[in-house]
Amino acid sequence: MNVTVKVCGVTRIEDARGVWAAGADAMGLNFHPGSPRFVDVDTAAALSRTRPPLGAVVGVFVNAKPEDIRLRVRECGLTAVQLHGDEPPEACSGYGVPVIKALRVRGPEDVARARAYVGVGDVSGLLLDGAAPGYGGGGVTFDWSLVARLADCGAPVLVAGGLKPSNVAEAVKATRPYGVDVASGVESAPGIKDLDAVRAFVRTVRTLNLWVEGPP
Repeated sequence: MNVTVKVCGVTRIEDARGVWAAGADAMGLNFHPGSPRFVDVDTAAALSRTRPPLGAVVGVFVNAKPEDIRLRVRECGLTAVQLHGDEPPEACSGYGVPVIKALRVRGPEDVARARAYVGVGDVSGLLLDGAAPGYGGGGVTFDWSLVARLADCGAPVLVAGGLKPSNVAEAVKATRPYGVDVASGVESAPGIKDLDAVRAFVRTVRTLNLWVEGPP
């Protein structure tokens, strides 16, 4: 099984096309108004229309109202929802698409808390992020050795936080994740992708060609 690559925080059509052309599996669109990568409905819908047949478009939400999330799923053609705030397990269903629950990792207690979301509602995967100020996209890593504590949790695990072309191979070898998620590590400015960096990131992951199974 190859490691899945998600490029998050895309805001421009040319960047979306470049992300898909680089071979990314998924594109993340940020609907959190407090993010420098925020996109409005019209922009998000246009970005979503660049999706290739097997690509995924993931809407990122932070403590949003469920009815707003459902509306964005319909309006913007989202194929999955990423809940990146303080949402409890009971908030992880009812959107009509799979849910990825993101958790910011400061220590072992946060990884232990992630288990409470496994098998709940529509949760189809967990995303572990660094504990940057705000809610993600701050380029902060965490202790990758903690990921091994979820090896038997029964849910796919994605790793995010401070990843970039120069360290993603190390991260994948240390964690053997289902996928990796990158935002600031492939940007020239918040929301502006450096497509050379995107290509380098995807190429590095692809050359690893790891079979993801068991703890590292």
